[in-house]
Amino acid sequence: MVIEAERTDGSSRVDGALIQRELVSLSPGEFVNHYVIDRVPWIFRNRRQYVEWKIELGRDLDVDPFSIVVVGSACVGVSLSPKKNFSHFHGGSDIDIAIISSRHFDESWRWLRTLTPSQSLALTKFEKSMFKWHHKNLIFDGTIAADQLLSKVPFGAQWTSALARASLKEPTQGREVKARIYRDFESLRYYQVKCVRDLRFELTMPDSEG
Repeated sequence: MVIEAERTDGSSRVDGALIQRELVSLSPGEFVNHYVIDRVPWIFRNRRQYVEWKIELGRDLDVDPFSIVVVGSACVGVSLSPKKNFSHFHGGSDIDIAIISSRHFDESWRWLRTLTPSQSLALTKFEKSMFKWHHKNLIFDGTIAADQLLSKVPFGAQWTSALARASLKEPTQGREVKARIYRDFESLRYYQVKCVRDLRFELTMPDSEG
């Protein structure tokens, strides 16, 4: 059983227990197909609202609107983070979006690769840790965590303004909109499947005390 993509009103809530059962019964790839990639995210009333929201954001970001995918709890309705215990999307939740753009991925990777010693000194401690994280993990996955380094990448000012404008519009009004860049659709799918596989493993592990 797959939960309907659309929600009918702001008071509806996703059945977190059902999501957990689906995570166990479906393969990671099937779960991502049904609940993450090819659906209307939970926060949107219907497909029309979702498409119009993406068209406007895509114009501001200078990307094809259909290369934008809302992911995370705004998409599923509950958090899939192992640390958040399937908490429901709530008033303080952010909007996580995936942007599939080989051009912006390459520009970001070029910046990361050619960072000079003097530029490195200007990074905060957190930014330096993110730089190392990209080199060890995310670049290999075809991913740039633009939400963590957006102020530094070449197109950062434009995207910062675009994401801020998205946070002024329904249904994402008043929420921080965060973006990650993926080299291609395969990279997005791979990353999402990997996360679901890790979560599924957590769910199916025998209780340490049992």
